[in-house]
Amino acid sequence: MSGSTVTVAPHGTNRITARAMNRLVSAVAADALGLRPSQVRVDLADAAGRLDLTVRTPIRLLPRDRDETDAPADDTTLDRTERAQHDIRGTVATLTGADIAGVTVRLTGARGRPPKRVD
Repeated sequence: MSGSTVTVAPHGTNRITARAMNRLVSAVAADALGLRPSQVRVDLADAAGRLDLTVRTPIRLLPRDRDETDAPADDTTLDRTERAQHDIRGTVATLTGADIAGVTVRLTGARGRPPKRVD
């Protein structure tokens, strides 16, 4: 085989429709914030060839008794939102290969769980 050349085929291109990307981002954001995907709204925008994401969602309020959650006791709404923003960026980039310009999370309300009943 000496003297032979190996031809490498060019990589293919995957295209993801806007609707599929929207649903994927909704699912990722919902997972990061502990919500259902139907509670999350997503806007996609082109930012000089990169993808800019705007996520509109309520925030899930943590119970006063944090023993039932894995969140730190001093975890603020801002901390949780920033962590979700980072997670959304990383997960969407990993799953799609998209170059993410930015992720904006806009909180539209607050959702809480009713307190547990004590008998």
